[in-house]
Amino acid sequence: MTNSSNTADSGSLQPPEVDFTALSPGQTIGRYEIVAVLGQGGFGITYRARDVLLKREVAIKEYLPYALAMRQGGTTVMPRTTKHADDFEWGRERFVSEGRTLATLHGSSSIVHVFDFLEANGTAYIIMELLSGPTLEDRLRQGPLGADEIDGILKPLLDGLQQVHDAGFLHRDIKPGNILLNADGHPTLIDFGASRAAIAGRTTAMTAIFTPGYAAPEQMTSARQGPPTDIYGLSATLYHAIAGKVPPGSFDRMLDDSYQPLTQLRPAGFAPGLLAGIDAGLSLAARDRPQSIEAWRPLLALGTGPRGDSTVVMNRPAALLDPASPPGDSPPSASEEAKAPAKRRTGLWMALAGIVVALLAGGGYYAVALRGPDPEMVKARAAAEQAEAARKEAEQEAVRLRAEAEERHKAEAEAAERRKLEEEKRQKIEAELAEAAKAKAEQEAVARHKEIEAARKAIEFVAGDFDHFGKTLMMIGLKDHADELRLQGVDIVDDPSLRQLAVNALAAQPRNLRCRQTDRLTDGSPLYRCLITPLNARGPLAEVPDSERTDLALALVRIGLVLASCDAPRAYADAEDEARNRAQSLWSRVKVTEYKRRCLR
Repeated sequence: MTNSSNTADSGSLQPPEVDFTALSPGQTIGRYEIVAVLGQGGFGITYRARDVLLKREVAIKEYLPYALAMRQGGTTVMPRTTKHADDFEWGRERFVSEGRTLATLHGSSSIVHVFDFLEANGTAYIIMELLSGPTLEDRLRQGPLGADEIDGILKPLLDGLQQVHDAGFLHRDIKPGNILLNADGHPTLIDFGASRAAIAGRTTAMTAIFTPGYAAPEQMTSARQGPPTDIYGLSATLYHAIAGKVPPGSFDRMLDDSYQPLTQLRPAGFAPGLLAGIDAGLSLAARDRPQSIEAWRPLLALGTGPRGDSTVVMNRPAALLDPASPPGDSPPSASEEAKAPAKRRTGLWMALAGIVVALLAGGGYYAVALRGPDPEMVKARAAAEQAEAARKEAEQEAVRLRAEAEERHKAEAEAAERRKLEEEKRQKIEAELAEAAKAKAEQEAVARHKEIEAARKAIEFVAGDFDHFGKTLMMIGLKDHADELRLQGVDIVDDPSLRQLAVNALAAQPRNLRCRQTDRLTDGSPLYRCLITPLNARGPLAEVPDSERTDLALALVRIGLVLASCDAPRAYADAEDEARNRAQSLWSRVKVTEYKRRCLR
């Protein structure tokens, strides 16, 4: 189809080295004469050939999956083993169905045209137009496309892909390497991978076909594929053409999505609707992508968009065929399966009879002159008998494999049922244990709440206006509290003049104390931490929050009226050092040696 890059199955990442030889130049397939090999891969070979009847060059794709078949005698393609016979024949039928469908798609210039398809040499061939020119992949090596170039390729590709989908068909391998560009930049979609995907999905001998970066997530699983699958591939191709790089592979995105939307990259010159439409086509979940080309067009702003008061409904085409059942195929009935061997034997001998008629018609002289069996006929008959024997053996092997598969399926179903019952039993036990643990946790939480509430209530809290100091500055009296409160964090100082000084300082204007019990002395006397409203505080004083109050004991230490206790917090000691340096009140009377000795007892 092209002398540039269209190999037999360019959808594979790196076609494995094959162990078969291609047809030689000069050999014929029907009315087509082989000229040269264009490419070959894991699923077959593509040739340049000449249509001797219409005098034109064509491209011919030959079905020859390397893992299932091999060439014998330089022409005939045969299954490698009887084990592969069924898969080879099944794949050939899919290949022919692909050619039959593509041959009907002549309404779009963006799809490679199929002229014919035929079966010969034990395999099948698709004859299509021979195209030349670079691929989009070749073009992208020169740099990203501009907005005008994107517009030039997008609409033809959408038209062609919609025609493919309307025929109930999928491409399954859209990427820059499968888009040819002519001299005017017009694109043509080549190398459909439907039959390859079907074969790879049926047999473990073949590797699934997809290209990282362009393949939708469902192509790596057994999930159903449809138009959104091709929309993902085309969106990835457009992303590459605009952003200049391949988007992250869908498998990697499912683990850690590093995809940068085009609407964030904002390449210059492109309409926001186009960028948003491409981002939508690259959604990981198939249900989140446009469900058809028709529904995708308004998002890309290439067709007539919906009105502001209308709703765009993305419906999935109902007639899409499963990749394992190409267009035109339907499951054979039991009677058809029974008749199939007889039909194949009849067709085999009819083909042999056709060879005899051709020899008699075109070479009667040799038939009369030799007066004996034609060597070619003998070889053809022997090949036919070998093929029939191989077919019978393959049928027997297929019956055995089906029986084993059914038995294995039955055993797996029984094992699955047992696992289901065991899982239900385990879940029931876990639910019961979880319920019991939950009830126990709730009970413990209620008990802890009660303990906390009881401890909170046990802490004594008193509040009121300042009344007086007791015998020492350590004792404070409140008007609404009968007993004197012992301050936490200060030592006893029995000095009447200091006590009077403190009373005068605190009584200069109305103040309010709020005390909470914090500890007890060894003799059981409770200790209190008291907070006092600052001078010039606005009333009502009782409503001043604790955050705006001053620690009374710390204030007394700071103004040099009391000594900090030996186990007082660091802030008390720092305040005491400052008061001592200023020789305020108490520190004008206390000797340093006595002060140092008081906490060493």
